[in-house]
Amino acid sequence: MTGEKTGLIAGLRAEALKSRHAAPVRLAVLMALPMPLLGAMPYRGVQSFSAWNYWYALFLPVALSLVVACVAQADARTRMRGVLGLGFPLGRAWWAKALWCLALCALSNLVVFGIYLAGSAFSSQGLTAAGTLTMLLCALANTVTAAWMVPAGLLLTARLGMLAGIFAPLAVQLVGGFAWSLVPLPQLFPPSASMVIPTSFIPVLPSGEPLAADVALGGALAADGTLTLAGLAVCALAFVALTAAGAAWFARSEER
Repeated sequence: MTGEKTGLIAGLRAEALKSRHAAPVRLAVLMALPMPLLGAMPYRGVQSFSAWNYWYALFLPVALSLVVACVAQADARTRMRGVLGLGFPLGRAWWAKALWCLALCALSNLVVFGIYLAGSAFSSQGLTAAGTLTMLLCALANTVTAAWMVPAGLLLTARLGMLAGIFAPLAVQLVGGFAWSLVPLPQLFPPSASMVIPTSFIPVLPSGEPLAADVALGGALAADGTLTLAGLAVCALAFVALTAAGAAWFARSEER
């Protein structure tokens, strides 16, 4: 167990070093800036969360698809020499890639959270512990619900190329997200969960309208905390299962 943990940490360190001055980190930060910078500042003392909705509905899937494809393509260009030279099991290298991409996804969401937190200081309520906590939880929920795209994008990029790694997960996420109302329990389907679960934390509908535009719908989506937690658990399990499948494929393919 200690060796496995050491190998995973070494893999994460290697991924961080490769991405430190490369596109993935810059993409993770820069793509997170436009929407909160446009919409986080209060108007007449009221802070709108519509821009945050546009972030996780549109900008986050695009940013994450690009980040994941860049991370995967970096090793494809070197024919995996960097990975193979690390000297620990290839499955651990794959897990390190997935966890590093997930960390960059979290970084993007924390950038949005930080800008909204700064904007809330100028609202009529000002900074509050409850408001800070709910926004932080929303950023974490955004990370978890989008996590499935990471292993899917890594595997598709490694097997079919960069275009497949970018556009296939992105298409599934966008279609599944905007079709959330057609899914019987959207919280339990990761692409749809990314649209409906944030309403449990911030006052915005999946359409991007303020919660006041349809209190009945917003209340229905936010009322069942158990379903929200179950949805987050399903999204986390989807990330783990897809990453495990990708790690098994990667280990077999490189051994051959």
